[in-house]
Amino acid sequence: MKLVRNQFRADGVFSRLYNDNGVPQCYTLEHSYANLDGTFSAKIPTGQWVCVRGIHQLQGMLKPFETFEITGVPGHTNLLFHMGNFDGNSEGCILVGDSIVTQGDGVQMVTNSVHTFEDFMNSLSGVTEFMLTVEG
Repeated sequence: MKLVRNQFRADGVFSRLYNDNGVPQCYTLEHSYANLDGTFSAKIPTGQWVCVRGIHQLQGMLKPFETFEITGVPGHTNLLFHMGNFDGNSEGCILVGDSIVTQGDGVQMVTNSVHTFEDFMNSLSGVTEFMLTVEG
């Protein structure tokens, strides 16, 4: 899969996720971190990362769920694909949605995250790991 980042903003890093055939899978949102020069970045650097299926539980969730962890990112663990709509729903994980919208206050978000996450996981039925290429 390929994650192509195209917006680095205070309210998140927004991208498009493509499957191995180059077909758009969904939109994504990662928490953005301010740099000293006024730009923004994400925890997951550009490059290639192995994503491994497993059972995980996020803080505040009542029960664990199945997802993929982005492994090998220096200094970080538990970077997951999961549901969420806003920058604050992630501490570096990749949130999935079916579109990016701008609210009245100018804050951007991804939409329909629960359904999009289900579609994402269903598209990877039987897959235990995959390679993620991050660009941008």
